Amino acid sequence: MTDLIDEGRGPAIVFLHGAGVDNAMWAPQHTHFHRSHRVVIPNLPGHGGVPAVGCVEQMAEDVHARLQGIRVDRYALVGLSLGGMVALEIATRWSNEVSHLGLIEAVPTVTSSAVARRVIAACLWPMKLIPPRWMARLPARHLGAETPAAAAYLKAALPRLNAAQAHTVLRLATVYDGRRHLAGLTMPCAVMVGARNLRIHKRAADMAAAIPGCRHVVLPGAGHIANLDAPDAVNAALEALLAETRSAPSP
Repeated sequence: MTDLIDEGRGPAIVFLHGAGVDNAMWAPQHTHFHRSHRVVIPNLPGHGGVPAVGCVEQMAEDVHARLQGIRVDRYALVGLSLGGMVALEIATRWSNEVSHLGLIEAVPTVTSSAVARRVIAACLWPMKLIPPRWMARLPARHLGAETPAAAAYLKAALPRLNAAQAHTVLRLATVYDGRRHLAGLTMPCAVMVGARNLRIHKRAADMAAAIPGCRHVVLPGAGHIANLDAPDAVNAALEALLAETRSAPSP
């Protein structure tokens, strides 16, 4: 596994994966887009060989620095789950670089309640001791997969992380709050959710409503690992997003 996939020619499209997995999760999108686009898929900090950082904002800084290092300075940006939070942060801080923004199975904050955050942190604490390879033994639907392809990927990817890494990246996702960024997004945006992951539907719909001109797409048959559960639907939704045009914001 490489920590940075960079393949193809044409307009750049950058994909950011979710917590606890890796950049190999984007295989269907890599295959679909690399013939017409420069496809860039980094591992997020704390995954693969990329050192961990202390917050989602630092994840965004790390990814942005790596994009600058390979001279990717104008790109469409797509993030799933934790990767969606990182994508939201990048699109806000470097809006002049991001041509389009796709957020899949992502929310701007896990909870707005300080009490709930403390409860979640307490619930996550045992994960420091539970190897992700044990989690991979759970039924696929408990892991967010609705199809054999998504299940097979998760069961192969989860054991690549150790318990400390898994705890760290999940904790970072629970404390991030990007709601203040939504109204200021000016590039074409799409929020996509899996039809079967009802837990985030309202928060995702609220996020889409808060972003000016945002598409809200429900992906039939998909759960949390939507890009693997419904790759054709995700690819079609991304093609539609990329076809949108708006005036580029000033640097």
